[in-house]
Amino acid sequence: MTKDKLSDQFLSVFEENTGIIIKISRAFTHTSYDREDLINDIALELWKSFEKFKGDSKISTWIYRVALNTAINYKRNKKNDSLFSFLNDFRKEEITPWLIEQEESDESAVLYQCIEELNEINKAIVLLYLDGNSHTEISEIMGISKTNVATRIGRIKEQLKNLVLTKI
Repeated sequence: MTKDKLSDQFLSVFEENTGIIIKISRAFTHTSYDREDLINDIALELWKSFEKFKGDSKISTWIYRVALNTAINYKRNKKNDSLFSFLNDFRKEEITPWLIEQEESDESAVLYQCIEELNEINKAIVLLYLDGNSHTEISEIMGISKTNVATRIGRIKEQLKNLVLTKI
């Protein structure tokens, strides 16, 4: 496959699945600057491994796996310098329009605040669940058994319920 054709195919796949990438980056970051940085990291990792994708699973499954692994590594490697993050959040005029979230409801904001408090694995599982993925798909993406997925989802729901109650 020529490099131009590969680039075009990658851009098409990336654009079709931007929602997945934005959702994951939003759950793993606090500022728009960090969100933009993580999206760039995800895009780079997707591009580096795009030729290796064999089609053994759905393209969205592969994107979830790469994006979640990248986000988890990003979170681990990120040093929390709150002043730096706070100052960088003022760079909104430099952010591409597709990164800026639409107005969200109060319920959605509370849910994302609660999701932020989960550990990385549970955060990834709940995002996949909220996106409508089946237990089988979540199992495949996360590399854990379907039984483990079901158990974790039940526990995550209970944990989120308790967190929501403390926020309202």
